Amino acid sequence: AKDEARMYGIWVDGELRGGTIFRVWDTRMRACEVGVWLEPGVTGRGLINKAVTHMIDWAVCVRGMHRVEWQASSANKPSLAAAQRLGMTRDGVLRQSVELGGERHDIEVWSVLADEWRNRT
Repeated sequence: AKDEARMYGIWVDGELRGGTIFRVWDTRMRACEVGVWLEPGVTGRGLINKAVTHMIDWAVCVRGMHRVEWQASSANKPSLAAAQRLGMTRDGVLRQSVELGGERHDIEVWSVLADEWRNRT
């Protein structure tokens, strides 16, 4: 209700096994960023796709967001594949913009615009 970042759990058989987040929520710019995490034992079930589809539907169709972003390390192939399955477009790469585990990582920025989301097949 405060128009801030929000986190949601993904529960499998009564256990918290993952989550989604609106990491950025900017009503003035009508843009937000979604993020996800999922335990390895529950991957491959479409849980991320289903959860994030609901999030984007709500952000675009209810809250009037114009742009939804997804950012992930270029090394995180499952995350990049999820963005692609959601119909997002790869906007570009932020070269060596994040340090994880003492190593610099490129971050890919993906997005979907409101009209693209509403008109997807």
